[in-house]
Amino acid sequence: MSIYKYLGGPLPKKTIFNQFYEEGDTLYLRKMFNGLCLLANWLYDDKSVFNSNPHRFQVHSCGNDPMRALIFGPMFLGFCGSLVVALFLLVAPFSDEPFSWWFLYLVLGFNLTFLNLQPLWDRMAPPKLAYFDRQTGKVGYTFDIPDCEARDEFGNCCFDWRDMQCSLINESTSQSGSRAFFPRLSHKDIDKYPQTKMTIVVTELAQNPIYCLLFWERLVRFMDNTKPLPDIPEYEGYRHLDSITAEFDKHNNRPEVYWRDMSFAQQTEIYDELYAEAYKIDWYSDEPQPEITKPWLRWTPEPERKQTLNWKYKAKRLFMQLTCGIP
Repeated sequence: MSIYKYLGGPLPKKTIFNQFYEEGDTLYLRKMFNGLCLLANWLYDDKSVFNSNPHRFQVHSCGNDPMRALIFGPMFLGFCGSLVVALFLLVAPFSDEPFSWWFLYLVLGFNLTFLNLQPLWDRMAPPKLAYFDRQTGKVGYTFDIPDCEARDEFGNCCFDWRDMQCSLINESTSQSGSRAFFPRLSHKDIDKYPQTKMTIVVTELAQNPIYCLLFWERLVRFMDNTKPLPDIPEYEGYRHLDSITAEFDKHNNRPEVYWRDMSFAQQTEIYDELYAEAYKIDWYSDEPQPEITKPWLRWTPEPERKQTLNWKYKAKRLFMQLTCGIP
């Protein structure tokens, strides 16, 4: 049966696929090599209680946050400028006109300036966030919600998880008519609390609603604090901090280190494998699939594939910084 039938109403708070997965930290090499970003430590030094406790909180940014345009707009301009420079370099040997060095310096200066301003922007204009608290069963917002009646231990407006809902929407993403699917989270009384509405970007190319359904399943499962955390790379370094998860792992004979022995490339292959399987299941089935509780019996880590901080990685990082302003 088609998963498109989920369009038009709230998604059920249940899990069917149950093959939860999310890659682990992809920034560990970036943190070791800052390249030309002089303020990179500010960018990655996130000590907020929400982001530093992934066993307790899931944090999501509003997809239509204007800060996204502020960040990705200059990146796109820098990329386009670098393409023009590349074209100038290609035709220079065949042209009698002198090379436009001023344009090269302009593009490099623009990208380097934007590269080093990003950490400052993050500090001066933090994004609007919603955080889902597994421990208390609350959903909090880092910005004020008019008429909210409860506040959590951080002084932020919060609502009961049972009062939150998710809808699958299909919206135009460009003037050319391209459309994509998004999960939209909100309080069930959206008329009273319109500010709780948040559109989540689950992937940059959400042409199929499957990504939205899997996002919602993972959030529903995360907020079920009667069960241990799913065994996925994202939580490996924090599983011992969740009491139910720690007890489960003890009886499950879980290795202390498993996902951390995998390369990010291998983790991505597992991600692709599970998403391919998600396309084949019946999302209206009353029989949920069993969870993967012992992933080490299904996938064997290949630590020799792990990327290292070598000259190739550094050269690639510097190239991205100079051509697009990506930190």
